[in-house]
Amino acid sequence: MGKIPQDIVDRVRDAADILDVVSQYVDLKQRGANYFGLCPFHGEKTPSFSVAPAKQIYHCFGCSSGGNVFSFLMEYQKITFPEAIKILADRYSIPIQFEEGNSGSELYSSLYELHTIAVKLFQDNLFSQRGKSALTYLTDRGLTEDILKQFKVGFAMDSWDQLVKQCTGKGFTKSHINQSGLFTQSEKGTFDRFRSRIMFPIHHPSGKPIAFGGRIFKVDDPAKYLNSPETPLYKKSDVFYGLQASRDAIRKTGYAVLVEGYMDFLQLYQAGIHQVVAVSGTAFTPRHALALSRITQKVVLFFDGDKAGGKAAIRAGWVLLKAGMEPTIVCPPTDQDPDDWVRDKGRNDVLSAIESPTSILDFHLEFHRGPSLEGADRRQYILDLMREIRNIQDGIVRNDLVRILSEKLIVDEHDLIRVMKSQRINPVQNPDQTEQRDETPKFTSTVDRAQIELLQLLALEKDTTRKYVRENVSLALFTTPLLKKVAEFLLDKKLSVESSVIIEYFQDKHERDSVAQILFADPKNIPPEQIVSDCKKILKSMPLKEKIHLLRIQIREKESHGENPQEELDEVILLRQELNEI
Repeated sequence: MGKIPQDIVDRVRDAADILDVVSQYVDLKQRGANYFGLCPFHGEKTPSFSVAPAKQIYHCFGCSSGGNVFSFLMEYQKITFPEAIKILADRYSIPIQFEEGNSGSELYSSLYELHTIAVKLFQDNLFSQRGKSALTYLTDRGLTEDILKQFKVGFAMDSWDQLVKQCTGKGFTKSHINQSGLFTQSEKGTFDRFRSRIMFPIHHPSGKPIAFGGRIFKVDDPAKYLNSPETPLYKKSDVFYGLQASRDAIRKTGYAVLVEGYMDFLQLYQAGIHQVVAVSGTAFTPRHALALSRITQKVVLFFDGDKAGGKAAIRAGWVLLKAGMEPTIVCPPTDQDPDDWVRDKGRNDVLSAIESPTSILDFHLEFHRGPSLEGADRRQYILDLMREIRNIQDGIVRNDLVRILSEKLIVDEHDLIRVMKSQRINPVQNPDQTEQRDETPKFTSTVDRAQIELLQLLALEKDTTRKYVRENVSLALFTTPLLKKVAEFLLDKKLSVESSVIIEYFQDKHERDSVAQILFADPKNIPPEQIVSDCKKILKSMPLKEKIHLLRIQIREKESHGENPQEELDEVILLRQELNEI
């Protein structure tokens, strides 16, 4: 992708309101002048992600992520700066003409392109003569061509290199090929990972294809389903199948229906039950719960009607409860799955069941025949239940479960609480804690804080304040490298001081996050003249104090060796006089 002229970048930035854009992905509530919601970049239960419409920037007080409308899209959709501009330009009908030049082959862009090529190839295969039997299989299962095309279901031929040939000569590097998850490598070369399989593309919530689930078709293979491995684009525990299409329906209805399979999802969606998502190739995890919590707090678990499906539903229910969400369960008739049930009974019967689900505790008691257990089995059942309940952090939910369980099992509530307290608690770790490394620079010293206060004055809209600061503050006062870099831009009279523009001067994500945090905060409610005076005293005095401290160390060393420290003493006197004059 070529370079985009700066005047186009400015036009797009001015047209794209950050509140409008971010609201598509984050449920924001107004609090004062700013808006808050659950951060889309890390797992949290209390909103710490904030958007400042007046400054056209965002900042998360939890993970320190921050930036403007372009950097939000770049981070959320894993795209490059030019791609973010193009998406917004298309949305706001701003024509783009690229200048000559190339911004380089970015990893994410190439991986998205490889998956887009694969999606088209597989769907072309499905609707070709060679894919006729696979298409017939799908239509015989009750899926229409419209739903297959909407979700871009395809077919991978029984070929070792069809996709390899399709991608050859298109500028992809060996690294892109290796990291895409679409191919396998051996001593004999590069080959297609998916062969003779019905292909279900998995999309990022933005709509871009990032992975595949492949169901075996007409060949012998012990793996009925083969899913893409984890890649830079695809983290199984962060992704749901179909969310790009169902997110708005989930928000509208106030709950999500969670199914296990691709076919379950497609059948429900086709039947008009649009508030549905499916896990993609993995068990339900705490990270899944965190991802869902950003759009709803209620989840109806709709798994298979066999013993394995019941166990999976209960496991997922505990995960949701521990994440502070409200799970309920719908169970299809014995040995049926949601796909079978909706085809047999139709939308109305299934929707009626979804709208009157069973609580997880009632389902658990019925599934394990809890009330009828006796002796050691009853004791072990209660111990297992209380161990799970103890791991629920919400005290109100935990107490309600204990009360209900007491009534259902006819056990004294105090006895249950005693049993619960005796169980070992498994700490619930934030799924982001093990993966996220906060490399954002920390500015904690008095000198750093003084520099930041001056930068915030320089970024104010009020011209008279900026002019006063520029006249009374020099670049030499800024000694912290990143803060000095920000000051260079803000002190340059030829450059814009808009927060959303300043952020674009910083390409490194960690630097950008820090700059956004600095610009996000408003200066103290103190006259700017006083702030400038106080900060200058700090910034001028601290270097002198450090020199005096070092000289005193040298004086003690000389005295301990019987040497004369007069030269150092004289210098300390001069530095103290200079310090008193500040």
